[in-house]
Amino acid sequence: MSAVDKYLPAWSVEGPKQFFETYGLGLLFSANVFGAGSVYILSNTGANFGFALLWTLPLALLVDLGMHEMSGRLATIDKPLMTYIRESIGSGASKVLSVVIAFIMHFWAISNYAVGGAALAWLTPLDNVYLGVIITAGIGIALMELRIYDRVEAAISVIILTVFAIYLVLVLGLDLPIGRVASGLVPALQSTEIGYLAAVVGLLGTTVYYPNFFIQSSIQPSKEWTKMAPYRKDNFVGIAFVVLLSGAVMAVSALVMDPGTPTLTSPGQPLEAVLGPAALTTFVLAAFLASISSATGTLFGAGFMVPQAWGRTTVFGDHAFRRVVEVLIVMSMAFAILLLEFTNMTPVRLGIVMPAVNGLIGLPITALALFFANRKFFDHPKWLDFALAVVTGLMFVFAFLTARSLYGQIVGWL
Repeated sequence: MSAVDKYLPAWSVEGPKQFFETYGLGLLFSANVFGAGSVYILSNTGANFGFALLWTLPLALLVDLGMHEMSGRLATIDKPLMTYIRESIGSGASKVLSVVIAFIMHFWAISNYAVGGAALAWLTPLDNVYLGVIITAGIGIALMELRIYDRVEAAISVIILTVFAIYLVLVLGLDLPIGRVASGLVPALQSTEIGYLAAVVGLLGTTVYYPNFFIQSSIQPSKEWTKMAPYRKDNFVGIAFVVLLSGAVMAVSALVMDPGTPTLTSPGQPLEAVLGPAALTTFVLAAFLASISSATGTLFGAGFMVPQAWGRTTVFGDHAFRRVVEVLIVMSMAFAILLLEFTNMTPVRLGIVMPAVNGLIGLPITALALFFANRKFFDHPKWLDFALAVVTGLMFVFAFLTARSLYGQIVGWL
C-alpha cells in the first residue's frame, strides 16, 4: 500500500465494489423487470385505477421470492434450469423448446427497443424513431461486448439506480396523499370488473419475470455462491427495489394522469405542469435508460438457455452466449421497425402488449420446470413443497387470464 492509499477511506474503492458484488445480481433482475414496457403498463394502471392496485405489488414480491427461491437453489448446486430440462425431455425436444422460448423472450426486447428509439428521437435532434431503434440496439450490443460479468452487472446496476433516482425525485416533488396510498395497499378484488382483473394479472405477470430464473440458475460460475443466504439477500433487495420503483410510478400516474392509453410523453406532461419543464425531459430520459437495461439484460436468459440446450457448459460472456444475445438484439431491432412500419402499433402500444405476450407461454413453462427440478434435487419439507406448488399454479392462472384479455387488445390495436 502506498503512502497515499493508506489515507483513503475504505469505501472510496471497496464500498461500491462490495455493493455491486453483493446486490448487483438483484439489481440486474430489477432492471430486467423494469423496462420501458413496465413504465407504461404501470402508468396506464395508475391512470385508470388510481391507487387501488398498489396491493398487487407486495403480493408480486412474495410470489417472485418463491420463484427465485427455486432458481437460487439450482444455482447453489450449479444445475442450470435448461440443463435439467435437457436431461428430462431429451436433446432434440430441449433444443426446440429453447429456440421457441428465446424467440418469445425477445418480444420484450422488441417493445423496449421501440420505446427506446422513440425516446431517443424525442430527446435529440435525431427526430427519426427507426434510427433511434438502431442506436438503442447498438448500445445493447456494446453492453454485451463488455463480456466480463462484473462489468456488465455494474453498468446495468448504475443505469437502474439512475432510473430509480429520477423517479424518486419526481415522487418527492409531488404532494402524495398518504391516506389514499395506504388504502391502495389493502387487497380488494372487484370480480365484476374484467379490466380490473386483467390489470391485476398484468401487474403480477410483469413483475414475476421468467428470464431472470434462467439467468439465476446459471450464474454460479460468475457469482461463486454455493449457499442460499447470499441469493436470498440479493433477491430480496433487488425485488423489493423494483416493487418500490413500480409503486412510485403507479402512485405518480394515479395522482397526475387522466385515464386512457398513454403516449410516449403523456405520463410526463402532468409532471411538467407541476414540477417545471425539466420534468418531461427527465421522464423520457428515464424511459430511455430503462429500455436499454431491460431489453439487453432480459436476453441474457436466452444467452444461457440456448447453448445449454445444445449440451454446452456456458458461462456469462463466452462466445456462444454473446452470439445468441447479439442475434436476438438484431432480430428485436428489425421486428420493432417492421411492426412500427406495417401495423398500427406505436412504441407505447408495443410496450404494453409485448411483455404480456412474452410471459404468456414462457412463465408457466419455467415455473413448472423449476418446481419439478427442485423436487428432484432437493428434499424439501412438505410445507415448502406445498408453497412452491401454489406459486407454480398461480403462474398458469396468470397465463390463462392474460390470454383472455390480451387477444381483444391486440386485435383492437392492429
